[in-house]
Amino acid sequence: MSLKAPAPSDLFTLLDEIAYTLREIGLNTERPSDAALASTAPFCFDTLEFHAWLEWVFLPRMQQTIEHERNLAAPCSIAPLAEYQFATYAEPTHHLLALLTELDTQINAYFDFPAENQI
Repeated sequence: MSLKAPAPSDLFTLLDEIAYTLREIGLNTERPSDAALASTAPFCFDTLEFHAWLEWVFLPRMQQTIEHERNLAAPCSIAPLAEYQFATYAEPTHHLLALLTELDTQINAYFDFPAENQI
């Protein structure tokens, strides 16, 4: 059974809530250098901590993708990586993980993926 696709405004609200939660639990960061943001490594692992990548790369790119009505190449599955990364964090990340899980669900309902790209 497929979920009803959310409205873009619902996705923007969820992205904003994730950004707010990063700030609320103290995981927001100063803007990284252009060199750090230009990393070609997956998730900028060589230049950014995961939460900085979420804040400065993932959230803005996801917002632009929705705003410009682009499609994703594959379903979104950021929550499992976040769960792994946050396992060592001292900050309480349960609500943030719940939001990222919801984002995966909503994004995957919003975008059309060819059957061969389904998880």
